[in-house]
Amino acid sequence: MKKFLAILMSLVVILGITSPTMGNAEEETTKFTVVFKDSSIPGNAKKTIKDLGGTIIYEVPEIGLVQVEAPVGFASNAINNSSIVAANPSLQYELPDGKSIEMEMAEEQDETNNNGNGKGKGKTTTSSETLLEDASLFDLYQWDIQRLTNDGATFAEHSGSHDVVVGIIDSGIDLNHPDVQKNLLPGSKNFVPAGGIYGVDTSETGDINDVQDRNGHGTHVAGSIAGNGAMLGVAPDVGFQSYRVFGAEGGAYSAWIMSAIVAAANDGVDVINMSLGGIYSKGQVYYNNPVTGEKERLGSDIAEYVAYMRAAKYAESKGTLIVSSAGNDAIDAKSPKTVTELANDNYGELGYEFQGASVYAPADIPNVVTVSATGPQDELAVYSTYGNGYVDVAAPGGNYDLMLQYEAEGKSDEYMNNMLYATEFAFSSVPVLNYITNEDGLVVDYEYTRPSYSWYVGTSMASPKVAAIAALLYDEHEGASPSDIKVMLKQTAEDIGVEGHDEKFGHGLTTVYSAFE
Repeated sequence: MKKFLAILMSLVVILGITSPTMGNAEEETTKFTVVFKDSSIPGNAKKTIKDLGGTIIYEVPEIGLVQVEAPVGFASNAINNSSIVAANPSLQYELPDGKSIEMEMAEEQDETNNNGNGKGKGKTTTSSETLLEDASLFDLYQWDIQRLTNDGATFAEHSGSHDVVVGIIDSGIDLNHPDVQKNLLPGSKNFVPAGGIYGVDTSETGDINDVQDRNGHGTHVAGSIAGNGAMLGVAPDVGFQSYRVFGAEGGAYSAWIMSAIVAAANDGVDVINMSLGGIYSKGQVYYNNPVTGEKERLGSDIAEYVAYMRAAKYAESKGTLIVSSAGNDAIDAKSPKTVTELANDNYGELGYEFQGASVYAPADIPNVVTVSATGPQDELAVYSTYGNGYVDVAAPGGNYDLMLQYEAEGKSDEYMNNMLYATEFAFSSVPVLNYITNEDGLVVDYEYTRPSYSWYVGTSMASPKVAAIAALLYDEHEGASPSDIKVMLKQTAEDIGVEGHDEKFGHGLTTVYSAFE
């Protein structure tokens, strides 16, 4: 029986902007993100936006954010309005494409992988002996989870419960996967509107309850947190809810993500995992308008960064801790010049120009736990972004040192045929999907095939493991605040690398056994 196995080389999101669309016969329009000065949407917001030539199409009232359809020159006028603090063409997050392979797996393994117990109700607790006996893939492929759980020994005392909930803001969840069904709780939500990111995906109806994963990323993250079946997560009995912001194409507007943060916090989740992020300016932002040819000054803050700051504060006020991936750019995130140079390299062709300091968000927001990625020897992964005062803790996200070595020696086939990626990549659950595309190559529908497993690599794979440990700490310390849990994660991390706090690993590797010493 063939099983689908995806190798995803880079999971940090990148930014793009949508192309202008025709608002009428004479005027092109595009989408803009607008943040009002107060952390709420004023009563006259619709009139204010209308007077500026736009129409509000999406709102996140708790943080004063709206998305607007307007002519391409809207932003330069909007930032001069006394009620608006920031406005710019809407940034679009894209999950990069991955590479995939197929491999033969034993028929008896296939039966094990597909004989799940279905979605559980209420509190689910399984003995550590039963967990490990049933987890036929744990010893084979899960070096990362073994590292954090002392080969599964921590499951006996610290496996989590449904009294604590992790909110996963991502691409959704495979509702049919037996390894994640047990811990999926009611209350998951979809934030992808009808048509999806490009407006052509007929499977996207805007149904708030449609959280089926069309991408795979979200299910992989969920498995690392709360997998309970043939593979195991760090906290195999913890509850989780899915907040879907990415569709099959892997694209999302920042407004959808902010709305998901607010919704998860309002739902009372204890931890939010965000295996995503981007670069934002704290200096001057300019936009080279492709229609007018003019260079427009957009102010000293990009709207998405302001919104992230507000959303993180809102979540904290609700008792929710955000855990975020550090990024896969292999640079020092605390070097503003370096980050700005990268931003201009990445986004210059989209019309943006950044001057002054730039930062990552949500990773560089103070009340967020930021996670760098390690490989199988506790080394900093070759792709992981780092920085003194930026990284809080580290966790296994996988590495591809060995893969690069084999490629350099012309032995890529040997690397793949011998499954050497299983020794350095991160293994977890995914759905197998087939896509239906139009003449432009855009997804217009999808077909679900079956649940399966894959190997990914990235800081996206490190963050959920820390989110799981944060959930275990919440389960142990009733009444703890988000800041309390963040302190615990840092103070109990296992020191790796140079002695003491460092730019690569922050306070060290977060493991379950060190968290409860």
